[in-house]
Amino acid sequence: MKRRQKRTLLIVLLVLAGAAIAAVVFLGMRKAFTYEEPVIENAGQAVHAAPTPVRTPQPGSQGLDKTINFLMIGIDNNSSSTPDARGNADGIMLATINPHTQQIVFTSFLRDTRVRVQDSYYDKLTNVYHTGDVALLRETLEKNFEVPIDYYAIFDYENVAEIVDAVGGVEMELSMEEIYYMDAKIKDICVLVGADYAENALNVDQAGKIKLNGIQAAAYVRIRPNEGGYDVGRTERGRNVIAAVLGKAFRLGSSDLLNFANVFYKKLETDIPDSVFLELGMNASAIRKYKQIEDRIPIDGSYESGNTGSGYYVIPDFEVNNKHLQESLFEGKH
Repeated sequence: MKRRQKRTLLIVLLVLAGAAIAAVVFLGMRKAFTYEEPVIENAGQAVHAAPTPVRTPQPGSQGLDKTINFLMIGIDNNSSSTPDARGNADGIMLATINPHTQQIVFTSFLRDTRVRVQDSYYDKLTNVYHTGDVALLRETLEKNFEVPIDYYAIFDYENVAEIVDAVGGVEMELSMEEIYYMDAKIKDICVLVGADYAENALNVDQAGKIKLNGIQAAAYVRIRPNEGGYDVGRTERGRNVIAAVLGKAFRLGSSDLLNFANVFYKKLETDIPDSVFLELGMNASAIRKYKQIEDRIPIDGSYESGNTGSGYYVIPDFEVNNKHLQESLFEGKH
């Protein structure tokens, strides 16, 4: 496995969009750019039964010559014995930049998905990173879902709080139930980062559209129970925050972007080489116009769930989901 490298928070945005931020920070450009609101669509959850198609190369467009898959791993190490201890992978998302379809696809994987590990045993996706490492999680995803993973980036809830604060907060539509369950998470994160709980607490009467600071947004992506289901709701909230951060980052001026990068230097862990950052940066003006798609695996109607005796699992139909992934990531079909 490649040596892990530390990078700035800018990596997150490069991984997610390769947007104009790359041109400003990595290439030293200072000229202003106009912002166009990205198009967000929720991918359809149609069930397919045909066999998984073979991925075929296509001629590049906009200067990029291939689709790039970035594995985003959000870890929960709040209860770990030491700050360096490996937590569970609570958030597992594939960010795909496809120059052929001119789309950026954010695909969340349910943490309780039952997968086969090294052809020897079954486990939940969330446990694979905890008991193994990022290499094992990458290998497990590639073998079970037949999708190549090019690079990875790891972040924790403290990073999420810092990311959101760096763009001045994000607006989210919150229900009373979500705010209720966020309270305990806000307390935990305040202890983690040494913040005052009273200054970050929310009241259920505030339900509706609320501007969340970093601590509140990190709590928002951590909760499980809500009207939309447990892990299904959590993955959707994670995608909501990513899209909101990305949109606000596009609005930052050159000086703020440079400060944005300097403040978060060495915050994330990744194996993305400088050459990839430069490639994304040089194509930033095109990439930032790509349509953004939100998706989830397993898709609706393609899995069973329940307690197997050794814990709660989500058991997917791999043929259906793997075909959906191929069509979504490489063919632009949703």
